[in-house]
Amino acid sequence: MHASRLAHLLALASLALAAAALHWPVLHTGFWSPEDFQQLEYAARMRSLAPVDFRPVPGGGYPLNPIFALEFPLFGLNPRPYYLVNLALHVLNAFLAYLLVNSLLHDKRSAFMAALLFALGVGSYGKNLMSFTGASSLAYAMACLLATLLYVLNEKRNAGRPVGWYAFGFFAILTASLFMRGGTFSIMVSFVFYNFFFRRERQRPVLHTSLLICLALAACGILLRLVHGSGNVVPPGDPGAFVRNLPGYLILMAFPLHQSQLLATAPAIVRGIYSLAPYIRVLVGLAILSYSLFGLVFGNRTVRFYIAWMYVMVVPFAFLRYPSDWLNLRFLYLDSVGFCVILTTGTLYAYKLLARHRLRRLVPFAIPAFYIFLSAALVMQLHHKSELLSRDSENVQRLARITSLLEQ
Repeated sequence: MHASRLAHLLALASLALAAAALHWPVLHTGFWSPEDFQQLEYAARMRSLAPVDFRPVPGGGYPLNPIFALEFPLFGLNPRPYYLVNLALHVLNAFLAYLLVNSLLHDKRSAFMAALLFALGVGSYGKNLMSFTGASSLAYAMACLLATLLYVLNEKRNAGRPVGWYAFGFFAILTASLFMRGGTFSIMVSFVFYNFFFRRERQRPVLHTSLLICLALAACGILLRLVHGSGNVVPPGDPGAFVRNLPGYLILMAFPLHQSQLLATAPAIVRGIYSLAPYIRVLVGLAILSYSLFGLVFGNRTVRFYIAWMYVMVVPFAFLRYPSDWLNLRFLYLDSVGFCVILTTGTLYAYKLLARHRLRRLVPFAIPAFYIFLSAALVMQLHHKSELLSRDSENVQRLARITSLLEQ
């Protein structure tokens, strides 16, 4: 077997083991999410009335989550297979992140470390795997990662030509994303970022043929929404929410502690830290801004690419208004790839600076180790909360009603 393929297979196996070790308790959770119950009840009512409609809505989205529409006839009301699918999608996303980072950094060690942090939930903290409707966000991320990987490979191996297997692949994914809320935006900006930050390596204009075709497809999608859809071609919300949410999400990714029901049952030390949260958030925000400016000025092309990625991938969700002091961790899933790459490159750069010091050179690894510990702790806390909610009397009654619908 070719050495490179063997390295990739070992990386995939390691990422799968790491992700499974962290998220295995989640597989034993019942149904608990209001979104899950809503989809279950809708599917149960529609099963006997009409076949599942897989056609997308021109304004964006689908009448029924297409992944769930495929899962429900197979899994019914058994929650474990839904969570297994989520875990499998997450492992594949981690492997795609590894391949993408490696294609940009040309360093398997750095790519694996970044992918490992991502597999262990650093930056997103496992929330997407804890409800079966989270599969849509996992598929959203997979579409963006796979399309970007194919685009990069087409630029490297096919001189960016719009004809070829790689090109057909990312064109197909981009076309499918036209009916995915926010998906086209995420894919397009990743293409633009690659063309811009790697323009010297590519030796082609930023607005090259393939990107122009992609822009034309995106424009057609916007026109279709205007003509046949709801008329909304931008995310709902308001500029005020965007100005508050964008830095809020970046800070939440690095400091994942905000007001929620988890704080009521959290240890005293966690509640004590939260009492200092306003000051910590300011410091974390300044640290993110400082590192970003430093990386954009002095970093290599890949670091600049992922700093831009980290800021922009959460934009489609930053317009959404939520209750005060609450943000959705699920929206950080794709964004966290950039965060994991930044953590990795910063750690390995510091390690190289301290290479002559036998023990002190290991100190930088304390930061990613801390985030792995933090992610594991949050996953356990979120799992415990989900397990309690699945046993709540109201949710038990909702599940009983859905069961009765299926038995009719």
